[in-house]
Amino acid sequence: MLILANYKTLPKVQLTIMLASIAYFSTIDAGVSALYGGVISLINTALITRHTNKQKKDATISAQIALWMMVISVIMRMAIVVGLTLTGYFVLELNADALIIGLVLGLIGFLLDKALYR
Repeated sequence: MLILANYKTLPKVQLTIMLASIAYFSTIDAGVSALYGGVISLINTALITRHTNKQKKDATISAQIALWMMVISVIMRMAIVVGLTLTGYFVLELNADALIIGLVLGLIGFLLDKALYR
C-alpha cells in the first residue's frame, strides 16, 4: 500500500485512533463496522498521498492542469468513499453508527497526522 511504503509516512495518529475506535466498538459487537470505516479512511489517505506525490513529480505542469487534476482527485475520492460506505451499510449490513464514527475518526486522525508530522 502506498502509505505503508515508507515508515515516515505511516499515519501514526490515524492508526492509533482507528484501533481505539475498533476496541471501543468491539465491546458492543460492532468492531468489524468500525474497522470497515477505518479502512475507508485509509483508502482515502492512500489516494491523497498518491495524488500529492503525482503533483510533486509533475512540477512543470500549468496551474490550470494542476487545478483540474485536483478537482478530478476530489471527485474520485468522494465517489469511492460514498460508494464504500453505502456498500458497507446496505450490502454488508454493518452497524451504521460504528461505520460512520470509524470513518470520521480515521479522517480526523489523518488531519492530525498532517498537522503534527509536516
